[in-house]
Amino acid sequence: MADTNNENVVRDYDIDEYVPMNARYYGIKEMASVWICANANPTSWYMGTIVGALGLGGAFLAAIISNPLVYLILALVGIMGFRVASSTMGLARVPFGIVGSKLPSLINALQFVGWCGVNTYIAAVPLASLISSFTGADPHSKPMIALSVIIILAITSVIAIFGGAKLIGIAQNIAVICLIVLSVWITVQVFRTFSFSDIAAWKLEANPANSGWALPFGSAMDSFAAFGFAWVMAVADYTRYTKSKTAATAAPMAGAAFGMLWFCMIGAVSAIAVAVLNGGLFDPTSADLGYICSSLGMGQIANALIVLSTIAVNMINVYSGGFSTANVSSKLSPKVSMTIIAVGSVLLALTPLVLGSFLDTFQIFLGYLGAVFPPCIAILVADYFFIRKKKYDISQFSNKNGPYWYKNGINPVAIGCFLLGVAAYFVGQQIPFVMASIGAVFFCFIITGAAYLIAAKALMKETR
Repeated sequence: MADTNNENVVRDYDIDEYVPMNARYYGIKEMASVWICANANPTSWYMGTIVGALGLGGAFLAAIISNPLVYLILALVGIMGFRVASSTMGLARVPFGIVGSKLPSLINALQFVGWCGVNTYIAAVPLASLISSFTGADPHSKPMIALSVIIILAITSVIAIFGGAKLIGIAQNIAVICLIVLSVWITVQVFRTFSFSDIAAWKLEANPANSGWALPFGSAMDSFAAFGFAWVMAVADYTRYTKSKTAATAAPMAGAAFGMLWFCMIGAVSAIAVAVLNGGLFDPTSADLGYICSSLGMGQIANALIVLSTIAVNMINVYSGGFSTANVSSKLSPKVSMTIIAVGSVLLALTPLVLGSFLDTFQIFLGYLGAVFPPCIAILVADYFFIRKKKYDISQFSNKNGPYWYKNGINPVAIGCFLLGVAAYFVGQQIPFVMASIGAVFFCFIITGAAYLIAAKALMKETR
């Protein structure tokens, strides 16, 4: 489809606007950088500390199985964005209906608020330490943490809102350099302090006091998968601006999988190292990124790198969250929507200061992601590749008299299968075999995809 009505300029396009090839600017290097940075961040580290309960070998096995599977699905949605040239929530208008797509848009916006808030809270402690090094204030006081949260999100939102997707891509390149320096530095410092053999030999069950941290293998798979599926919901927002199929598929897949494996394993190693130091006692809450850097004598440069990497990944959250919110209401421009996401993220990042338990909040949040996103994505993939055979018409994405309007703008088949998938997630958590193997996230993805294929094909036969 050609864009003949407006100039082919590099800008942010609306959901129902086709992005012509000569207005695309993301190459393989830029897309790989974006998705390495998306996963190589303090939150990935924190999740790695939790799955460290499986031991080094168990954490690596869960990561090496789950990540490629999730990011293969990310590549599938990436090619959809490349070919159709719409955002992920624009693509959702086809199977869910123009009005029905507001459901995945709303839950997607909530997840970006969540990730932005989680990332910001984790990075607020290092920033508070930086500020305190100049002011002498207590870096652990609630006012200092709150100030740090506001500073991080103010910088993030200004760049995302006024810089757009192109500036975000440039920021990711800079952030990747910071992350490489930080991760290599941490790894060297950890293994200067602890031997690899001690870390590899550590087992959770060796200390009876660790019984409360027992983690089924399927739960670790769920953690990685829930994290990854959340990014799948954003990938087309960027691949619609890619120059080639490789940039839209292999680059984000490889970048995201590498970044996730990289930082999660550093987090797992750090949590195990702290356990070895404490006589085998495991406690991921004492192995956060700021604490490890401080205990290893890495100083304020490490804190600065943590803050910079967090701001970079939060740009993706604010930008993509803005487009999701804009699809909920046509009255909201993407920039206004991004502002809403940023404000919501501030409020969420301040929540642990009131509740006092960040770990519990984080695990509940991961459970939410695991329940709602795999069904959405299963429907998207099944509809595009198997039901409509890769034939989407972006010119009809806003047409109330077009093929994607269904009844009152909602496709009841997609909504029903989505609800079935959410239920399948909670059922899967109660099946021992599922939780000992693939986990509930992949279980509900498979169930939803199969149900949608059967129901959609049956409906097509009835309407012929």
